[in-house]
Amino acid sequence: MLESIGLDTYAEQAYQLLLRQDALSAGALGELLGLSPTRARLALDALVASGLATCRSGRPALYSPVDPRTGLASLVRARQAELERVFSTLELYAAEFHERRLRADPRLLVEVIEGPAQIAQRVKELLAGAEHEVMAFDTPPYVTAAGTTSDAEALLLARGVTVRAAYAVEALDVPGYSEALHATVASGEQARVLPRVPMKMIVVDRREAILPLTGNEEGMRSTAAFVRQSGLTDALVELFEAHWAQATPIFSGDSPQQPPHPEISDEERALLQLLNAGMKDEAIARQLGLSQRTYRRRVTDLMRRLGATSRFQAGTQAMRRGWL
Repeated sequence: MLESIGLDTYAEQAYQLLLRQDALSAGALGELLGLSPTRARLALDALVASGLATCRSGRPALYSPVDPRTGLASLVRARQAELERVFSTLELYAAEFHERRLRADPRLLVEVIEGPAQIAQRVKELLAGAEHEVMAFDTPPYVTAAGTTSDAEALLLARGVTVRAAYAVEALDVPGYSEALHATVASGEQARVLPRVPMKMIVVDRREAILPLTGNEEGMRSTAAFVRQSGLTDALVELFEAHWAQATPIFSGDSPQQPPHPEISDEERALLQLLNAGMKDEAIARQLGLSQRTYRRRVTDLMRRLGATSRFQAGTQAMRRGWL
């Protein structure tokens, strides 16, 4: 059992015997374990070097155990630190490995995936392997069915993986999509909207990406590119970050990352976010479950309180006041 922290079988047996004794000499230990005095002394010296035993000089020298809660715990922590240092070099070695493979065969950089079913399977595998972060562009039409993607994302968020998604504002007009996004943000996704996004894309851990290459009138993508870690994935990450910085947060009032503001209600914040996102008035009213009359009254009231004469001014003033 103790081999995992660097002790051999003899040292472990010696430690187990020491824990049952006040003190033992190398000779006495050798007799109990059927070992030569030299072999027994090597095992005891290994325990001393590992901090699991102490040695009192004399004739003969006597060895006593150290409390396992102190000695073993210290060894385990040291081994964990060593493993973490080794793990920290994983990405470096992996990068060298992939770079060599790409130099040998550049065709390995991008893999073309044909067919909706194959694309959906690769997306599922890509998300399942995420360790730290997923970044996504989302715009109609969709690579996979919304339910499949939502289920996969729920598992990601449950594992503590950060998910950031930038949506084209037209996605919020898709029946049922806005409600699903509302729930996803409440579960932990960081969502923002833009008038448009350049493409549909998923990037996992800043090293692998998948994006569609073609589409048809029904909205199902038929060909996608899977991009492995390279300068190309670095460029896709930069593209996402540039758009993310310009995007407007949406439904963040439901997220624990943004506390309530004393000057506005959650409903007013949601209205401001949708206005700032560029959604059409009819779509916003429908999303919030408001009549057109009530919607116009609330917008007028918010614009008055913000001293704004346009949506752009309202968004700017709201951000300045910390409402968004």
